Amino acid sequence: MNDDKLLKAFALLGAALDASATDPEDALGQAALAKTFESTFEYVWKHFKREADQAGLETYSPRDALKSAAQLRLIDDLELWNQFLNARNLSVHDYVGMDHSATLSIVRRFRDEVQRLIGD
Repeated sequence: MNDDKLLKAFALLGAALDASATDPEDALGQAALAKTFESTFEYVWKHFKREADQAGLETYSPRDALKSAAQLRLIDDLELWNQFLNARNLSVHDYVGMDHSATLSIVRRFRDEVQRLIGD
């Protein structure tokens, strides 16, 4: 994959996860984790959209892009990716009110899936 913005966002996500593990009570770290998760997710679904467009599939939303990614076999588990989308939707609107341990869990799973996607 050659998507510089996605790769940069993914690196920031890793740094935010590391910082959050170091000090799980840090509110600023929690906000950074939510934002880097959101940003990385945005770049991933736009990558899926580009792949779908090239394959002649129409995508209008992140959910459409995830369905297309599953159809193109870019991802294995559509339900898991829908969980990531739901978590991203929550973090966009209320990252301060999110359960930090649940957020860490879903973001770690997301990181692992994106790592498989980018292949590094």
